[in-house]
Amino acid sequence: MKQLFKHYIKSDSIIFKYASGESEKIGKEFHPFNEIILFLEGDAELISENIHKKIAPNTIIAIPQETYHQVVIKGDKDNYRRCTLNFFDTPKLKLLTQQALNEITLISADTDFTYLFGKLIKFAENKNPNSQAALKSLLVLILCEISAKKDDVIKETSQNPLITSVILYINRNLSKSISIPLIAKSNNISESSLSHIFKKEMNIPIHQYIIKKRLISAHHKINSGTPATTAAVECGFNDYSGFYKQYKKMFGFPPSKNTKTSD
Repeated sequence: MKQLFKHYIKSDSIIFKYASGESEKIGKEFHPFNEIILFLEGDAELISENIHKKIAPNTIIAIPQETYHQVVIKGDKDNYRRCTLNFFDTPKLKLLTQQALNEITLISADTDFTYLFGKLIKFAENKNPNSQAALKSLLVLILCEISAKKDDVIKETSQNPLITSVILYINRNLSKSISIPLIAKSNNISESSLSHIFKKEMNIPIHQYIIKKRLISAHHKINSGTPATTAAVECGFNDYSGFYKQYKKMFGFPPSKNTKTSD
């Protein structure tokens, strides 16, 4: 589905987008940048490691980097309308980002949020020459609003307890051998039931989830200075050539490339 319209503002480490239609990030359930979504309209639900919930219009979705998530459109894709802010951690933003985006959260967008995003939309639509400066300033204000409104998060967002248990098992064993039989045994469930429930609840096959979880963990280690060969082993990849191919396919560049930004 081609997006119906887009308005962009882009700086070195931040992208703002106002768009409708299906996202172009299909298949990228993990990504190395932070994301803030203002969901405006449509029939959709959020799936993450800690949330599986239908999204109401005018909801802020705050998503830390390297965190599994999907926004699944249930109705007409053309009616899916949102604003998104994608940005990398930088020295100037790091502390504020950690305070605002310590886990995926949903917050009802009040007039403060709608005003700030409305300003971004106007800058993007009018191609204002000061749009990049405005983008950086407004991102800081939006992060401050999220941090200040953490007490107003939307409740009743818990994931299926079985999925929570399975994800905890995977997280604890990323550097070890993980198999569906082992995960099923640890949760007292059949392999077929585990695979079916995980795919239904998380909208991704469990084996793909494990691979992508390992790849994003390796990506984080590499960006933190760990050699690629060491990161591969520490994240459960025994075949470096296989790791190299999967890493490049997921991120679009080889594991030796550092994507950290100094802005």
